[in-house]
Amino acid sequence: MKKVRDESGYTLWDDYRYAFHWLKKKEGAGAIAACAGSSALGVVLPFLEAALAGAVAACLISGNRPEIILLLVTGYVILLQVVRFVQNHLKEVQDKALTLFRIGMATEFYRKCVEMDGQYMESAQGRRKMTQARENLFSGEDSGIEAFMRLFWITATNVAGLISYAVIVGRANPLLLLLLVPRAFLDEFLEKSLRKSTYAMIKKNAKNRQDFFYLRRESISIENGKDIRLYRMDQWLLRAFHEVVDKIVALEYKTAKGFLLAGIADNGLTFLVNGVVYGYLILQMARGNLTLPLFLLYVGVVAGFGSWMTGLFFSFHQIYQVKVPMDKYREFMDDVTFKEDGMGRLVNPGKPHEIRLENVCFCYEGSEKDTIHDLSLTISAGEKIALVGLNGAGKTTLTKLLCGYYRPTSGKIYLDGQDMGTLSREECFREFAVVFQDVFAFSFPLVENVSCVKEGQEEIGRLEQCLQKAGLTERVNELPKGVKTTMNKDLDEEGVALSGGQLQKLMLARALYKDAPVVILDEPTAALDPIAESEMYEKYDEIIRGKTGIFISHRLSSTRFCDRILYMEKGTVAEDGSHEELMGRQGAYAELFALQAQYYQQKGQGECHA
Repeated sequence: MKKVRDESGYTLWDDYRYAFHWLKKKEGAGAIAACAGSSALGVVLPFLEAALAGAVAACLISGNRPEIILLLVTGYVILLQVVRFVQNHLKEVQDKALTLFRIGMATEFYRKCVEMDGQYMESAQGRRKMTQARENLFSGEDSGIEAFMRLFWITATNVAGLISYAVIVGRANPLLLLLLVPRAFLDEFLEKSLRKSTYAMIKKNAKNRQDFFYLRRESISIENGKDIRLYRMDQWLLRAFHEVVDKIVALEYKTAKGFLLAGIADNGLTFLVNGVVYGYLILQMARGNLTLPLFLLYVGVVAGFGSWMTGLFFSFHQIYQVKVPMDKYREFMDDVTFKEDGMGRLVNPGKPHEIRLENVCFCYEGSEKDTIHDLSLTISAGEKIALVGLNGAGKTTLTKLLCGYYRPTSGKIYLDGQDMGTLSREECFREFAVVFQDVFAFSFPLVENVSCVKEGQEEIGRLEQCLQKAGLTERVNELPKGVKTTMNKDLDEEGVALSGGQLQKLMLARALYKDAPVVILDEPTAALDPIAESEMYEKYDEIIRGKTGIFISHRLSSTRFCDRILYMEKGTVAEDGSHEELMGRQGAYAELFALQAQYYQQKGQGECHA
């Protein structure tokens, strides 16, 4: 698999270009226009509110008739309300668009999840990255990709507001900016220091809080109540409570003292800067260089300037926080965007295949030892093979290698002489029907669980035949809606849950419906009762007639109907032959068969005696 992600990571520009591409694709250019309009009016509206007092003052000293003044003030207020209404409407459109955008991205995420390479999905790295990527979409609007986009527009609003207000303040006197800008940076420095100290306090107090929650939980536990009272542990618990609470309070007090001193410093600085700025404006007005309306406007703008600066610092800080899950999401999406190992076509699809392994090794991620080691093996077309061995011998791993779900760490697997590494996974999967050990049913109608197509698109005759072969017809006829009955109750309160044995039969019916030329059954009778198991063995030849069959089991007595038995041990085939041949060799297979036979005989005698 080839990673397309730059190992240096994603820049902020790359992330926003990516996000805007998908926003336009999912919600259209209109959504971007609505967001931009909301951001622009987010600058205009505070300015109009700040200029209201100046506008009223200008009207009052204009010398116009009272009715004209009233009309002008009313018009200004109406304009203010219209801008507020439009801005609120655009904000609602923006909120809806960004939420739908996140949901649309979730659809892309789950498409990747179901199409991604199974081997990567099962790896520790794949699961970790998938979990991290999910947080980008399902942490709500305050985190992940939705917050990432919201913060872009908040930042854009703060930048536009800051530039606009800086121009206005600069027109009054550029020197005022030399007071306001450093003061804003100092505020950010103090806030950053407080965040750092708060984080340090939380980190120090983590152990104390853990102790507190432990003591709280144990002291009110009903199970512990008897011992606490009988052994007079109440005083010991109370003393432990007091000690941990004192530690928590001491750290909290220290932090609060730091906040208090920082607040005093900030308020003192604000008082000093505002005193100089407002003093200058008052002096200019007293000298006649500044009218009352302009004075009121500048006062409002100066007050808002600090808010724009603070908002800008905060939004930048938040952007880099929510960028982390955004990057994890992109990393996952890029990692599962890979070219198939091969794009070749199978020469004879739909026919029983010969499968040949040459020096195949497979090692799981993080493991130092091969699960399958230097395995060479040939399974003839139409042959019925039994794979047996103790748990951990590598049987299920070999199954996943045979059907192309896993690719070998080294070595080659050939399908009718064609290297499976040169074939696409889709091409390989089409040729195999596999029933794995971990059986389950999706919470959809039974017919869809078998046919894997939407209800109404299945072939009824073929469906009934597969249910009959799998031994499930009688149970299906008992269901309230027959094959249309929903499995489980996740999506339908009237859904029906099948037993373990019935689920195995359902999975067998699914494999038969696929009608693939190679059938692999991994412990297909594990959940069946002895009678159903015996029926399965009797039907085995009929079930896979004309196909290449591979039957995996740890019960050696269940494999005698196969053409050949492969006894696996430590990731390789230790013994190969028919049941009679392997018993005659008196090797590991014969020894294990004798042990299992003795166990079942003793169990049967015990049950009869009871």
